[in-house]
Amino acid sequence: MKHIQVAQGLFLAAFCLVLPRGAAAQDRAWNDCARRAAVSAGVSESAIQIRAEDDDRRNDTYILSWEVRSDNPRRQRGYCELSRNGKRIVRFETAPYRRGGREGGERENTAPFTGSYAQVRVDTDGKGYFSSRTFRSDRLDRGYVDTRDQTSVTLRGRNGFHITFYGEVIDSDGRSELTLRITSSDRGDARGRASIRLNLDRNEVEWISLNGRMADGGEMKAEFNRNRH
Repeated sequence: MKHIQVAQGLFLAAFCLVLPRGAAAQDRAWNDCARRAAVSAGVSESAIQIRAEDDDRRNDTYILSWEVRSDNPRRQRGYCELSRNGKRIVRFETAPYRRGGREGGERENTAPFTGSYAQVRVDTDGKGYFSSRTFRSDRLDRGYVDTRDQTSVTLRGRNGFHITFYGEVIDSDGRSELTLRITSSDRGDARGRASIRLNLDRNEVEWISLNGRMADGGEMKAEFNRNRH
């Protein structure tokens, strides 16, 4: 009997040690999603609401949708895709999640958007960051969007940092939101996606969220927001 009790005690102790670690990792991932959403939206983390999407077709990842707590129908929304094993964010998006699979991404088979979208050439002061294996700036101060001539997104930072991504529009709400597939950059080959929101008058950039990969094989990501403090 004593041997059984000892074995049961060891099992419970091991269970208690393993469970909090998994729960802690999950909590960190949820908190990281809320933090990145807050940075992207230019609000505090307490203003971000997160919910898990019920999508069992994914084996290795799961989805957390986020949105800014507000009654405004144009409030910012997006999602984080998290690894089930490592409990880490593998994709961050500033466009709502669409049930049934990843939305957009860098898929080369996504057809160019044929509907109506904003034909603009605008730029706005703001704050943000750009990160890749070779290039980095934590002090972005201006974002540029051009869908009138050569479709592109440009990020400018202090100390002379400047990078432009070229591509094509693959999605739009027909008003102020656009999604670009990135096909190249002025710093070499690049593949990815840029989500963009303009203001209602479509004469300023509200935010830009960008992710993908550069020619050196490294991951790239950027967040720019005119309202970020």
